[in-house]
Amino acid sequence: MGKLSRGFLGGFQGQLGTAYGCFWRLMDLIKAMPRKVKRAATEAQVPARLKMKLMTSFLARLKKIINIGFKHAAAPGQAAMNAAVSYNLSNAITGISPDFTIDFTKLLLSKGSLPLPRMITATAEAAAKVKFIWEENYAGSEDGSADDTASFIVYNETRSQFIVLTGVITRSALQYTLQLPPPFVGDTVHCYISFVGINGKEVSNSLYLGELVVV
Repeated sequence: MGKLSRGFLGGFQGQLGTAYGCFWRLMDLIKAMPRKVKRAATEAQVPARLKMKLMTSFLARLKKIINIGFKHAAAPGQAAMNAAVSYNLSNAITGISPDFTIDFTKLLLSKGSLPLPRMITATAEAAAKVKFIWEENYAGSEDGSADDTASFIVYNETRSQFIVLTGVITRSALQYTLQLPPPFVGDTVHCYISFVGINGKEVSNSLYLGELVVV
């Protein structure tokens, strides 16, 4: 909104429509407002933008897991989600522009120093179940606490749908059977596991356990 500075016949200051009034060196001036120019992405920028869109839209659906898993991997002042996107942009995208895809084998959903158990596996079982099994670490090794909790992430590539469970079982249980929705039968899923320390501050790296067909 413009403001009359010296009466009706004087100049005005501020914006009025597409013009801008000001008083400069004893003169009333009217300037056209600059137009906003939306520049098209350069040829070099297009692949980077496609990768960013792919990764941010994928990880956005895992906000709860990411906020826990990348909380301590983030730089000072950096959000956990931004740290996760940055890492996975550099490590977990494959393909040639514009046909980029996520490399599920390299995707990291949690990043930390808490040791994982040994011999972790995931196998498909009848009635749309996935059974996760792991073993205790060797005596004397850094093995975390028996009360560390496990997180399970299953991604249905066919339906582009996640199943996520956190804090449902402890490290000492050595196994967990996850019930998937019955419509998942016949679909391909990708399985991940990670652990959170008993104090909630330590996390492990997530581990990719492979690709399964739900039976």
